[in-house]
Amino acid sequence: MDAVQLHAALPLVLCSLLVSMPVATLPGLPVAGLPLGEVQALNRELGRLCADPPRQALSVCRIHARLVKSL
Repeated sequence: MDAVQLHAALPLVLCSLLVSMPVATLPGLPVAGLPLGEVQALNRELGRLCADPPRQALSVCRIHARLVKSL
């Protein structure tokens, strides 16, 4: 998967991840039962991506920033 395809897939991946979580820790965002290591890995990768985001990833980076601030 090239970089453009990866950036295009990120919103779908994030939405799928957030919708599939079973217990809320953020308002309306359930997370019990999620593999914490995978969530942390996703957060690290999003942090790297959003350090210098391509135009296609700006909305994903804004969502990531809001989620991180709410924790």
